[in-house]
Amino acid sequence: MTAVPWYLGDIAPFVPQPVSFPPAIGPIIRFNIDMRSAIRFRSLFYDLAGSGEIFGGEVAEFHSSFVDLGLDFEFNWWPYKTAHQKTKYSPYVTAGLGYSIDRLGEAKSHAYLPFGAGVKANLGKKLSGGIEVTMRKTFTDLLDGVENPGGEAVQTPVGNNDWYMFTGIFLTYKFFNYLNECPTYQEKSYRLKSDSKRNKSDNWHTKGYDKSGTKKSHRKNK
Repeated sequence: MTAVPWYLGDIAPFVPQPVSFPPAIGPIIRFNIDMRSAIRFRSLFYDLAGSGEIFGGEVAEFHSSFVDLGLDFEFNWWPYKTAHQKTKYSPYVTAGLGYSIDRLGEAKSHAYLPFGAGVKANLGKKLSGGIEVTMRKTFTDLLDGVENPGGEAVQTPVGNNDWYMFTGIFLTYKFFNYLNECPTYQEKSYRLKSDSKRNKSDNWHTKGYDKSGTKKSHRKNK
């Protein structure tokens, strides 16, 4: 995954400030639970920066680097599985837990709650990709090194704690094919409940099997 981080806090309370270089980058590992849901582990290296006037006209700035670790749950709006031959794409929503470790700069390591949405699509027999936008709510006001300069009476639109977001793209490669080609498994675990043409023609997985999933016999009676 690669993404652009956006900082939103005391130094930039209304308009998020991006860090386009260096972009955030790191690996993700996804496990498909079923056609609707998946869990994902991610690790990203990213920078956050901001500069501007704070309360009282004072100019402040910061630049920090982090290592991000997180676990997310994904819910697919339509039935979808990575590299599945019968599904092309799906929008999805995601939420989870994360922790960012400060490597360089004035910020502090912090826990956060990520949530967002995206679209993912199959690009081949093994490859899939997508775009994603996530917000991250932190539990600290020291992400930018500035702690509530206007006092408790002055708050940003998102409160006194700092926020940031990511807009990014990702590519994934499917390494394992278990539970993917069994006709009986496909029949019992995945079937769209409608009378669309797609469902009427989607009978490739029942060919040679009766309704109970038992293989039909082709022996002729003498």
